[in-house]
Amino acid sequence: MRLFKSLAEASRVPLEVTALKLNLKETVFPESLFEFPNLSELYLEGNCKNFPELKGAWRKLSTLSIKCPGISADLSALFTLPSIINLKILDTPMERFYLPLGVASWSLTSLTVKDCGLLNLPEEISMVTGLKEMNLSGNKLSKLPYSFPELRNLKRLNLDGNEFSKFPDMVKSMPKLSHLSIDGNPFPEEERDRIQRTFHLWL
Repeated sequence: MRLFKSLAEASRVPLEVTALKLNLKETVFPESLFEFPNLSELYLEGNCKNFPELKGAWRKLSTLSIKCPGISADLSALFTLPSIINLKILDTPMERFYLPLGVASWSLTSLTVKDCGLLNLPEEISMVTGLKEMNLSGNKLSKLPYSFPELRNLKRLNLDGNEFSKFPDMVKSMPKLSHLSIDGNPFPEEERDRIQRTFHLWL
């Protein structure tokens, strides 16, 4: 698979482009990125501040990584991409996102929302039952949604560097969860003692 690193070069052969990695110099999102019908991998970073409607684009996109610290758009639509498997949102402002009922992608298996200022997860995250890995480190989470244990295929969960003052006991009921990291949270001393005593985790 050829990885294109120039939008101009890729635009000359749009049907051949399956993987694209771009550093966006401009603040306006280039809508020409929607003109690659066979795109399956996309890696974006840079100065982009907006994000347009998907308009049915990126139907074959399976891997997407975005790192745009200046963006001010709602990125919830990314969760509706029909073929998405691996979604990474890094160092990109995202206090919350929404998952419309019946629209969230069933194909998503790996989700990273890291250093994005995320305040909470929607209850509807439980609809994405195929999730196996979730990295939510470096955010402002203080609790998990009640529906979280319904993610019964989840194997790895990273909650490092959030705002948890109480350990989310619900995760212990998740049958396939084999790796949990929750370092760098403001647990009071008595809660740390309880975590070590009850769950045999050292913080």
